[in-house]
Amino acid sequence: MISGLVQQGQFNEALHFFNDMQRIGLRPDNVTLVAVLNACSNLGKLELGKWVNVYIDKNQIKADGFVGNALVDMYAKCGSAEQAFGVFQRMECKDVFSYTAMIVGFAMNGEVERALDIFVGMKMVGIKPDEVTFVGVLSTCSHAEMVEEGWRHFEDMSKVYNLEPQTEHYGCMVDLLGRAGLISEAEVFIANMPIGPDAFVWGALLGACSIYGKVELGEAIVKKLVAIEPIRDGAYILMSNIYSSANRWKEIVCKKFKIIKNQLSILDQTV
Repeated sequence: MISGLVQQGQFNEALHFFNDMQRIGLRPDNVTLVAVLNACSNLGKLELGKWVNVYIDKNQIKADGFVGNALVDMYAKCGSAEQAFGVFQRMECKDVFSYTAMIVGFAMNGEVERALDIFVGMKMVGIKPDEVTFVGVLSTCSHAEMVEEGWRHFEDMSKVYNLEPQTEHYGCMVDLLGRAGLISEAEVFIANMPIGPDAFVWGALLGACSIYGKVELGEAIVKKLVAIEPIRDGAYILMSNIYSSANRWKEIVCKKFKIIKNQLSILDQTV
């Protein structure tokens, strides 16, 4: 029941059921513990996650495999990269999911060098990275504006590991180029994509427009985003930030009005 609720994204409900289990004295199995840790990850419930960790240690449950991976993921997503790394180090059997969780964990917490060190260590022990691993690696390079290294990892996906880049990877590359101020290069990159850019890719470029005040390009991207996802307040907010940096206050008012109009439209549909 708890696992099913977590899979459906009903994290609070899952934790309520777990509390009921504890109240009537039912012992959770490993599948339940992993589901609870996943719920904690998504809700940022660090203290409950720590309690589950104590329960695992107290009951001498081996924190390897999917239990260990869930612990690493929980600590990382709750902002405790050091505790995630502690669990990772104690794991006797690490797999691609273990390394990926740690790479993403360090990346999320701004530990760029450590994230890339884990990636190097992963390859040294002969574990092949997967698509999710490369999302973590490319995101790390993006936040550190490591353009050359990001390009190398992106190209290695297909050339070395026979992995086909997906929209998430293309979006990471657009974000990398955009953050580094290489807006034109990002546009060319999108134009040459073998798959159609989605909202994630365009959103990454819009984010760069927000950083560097590219008003006209930002307007064009917002039109594309609205065509893909008509109700997308985030795009209007970013565009407002671009106008603000360019001192175009009239357009800000128009964008804010559109956000309010969309919200009212949603309310009308629910009444």
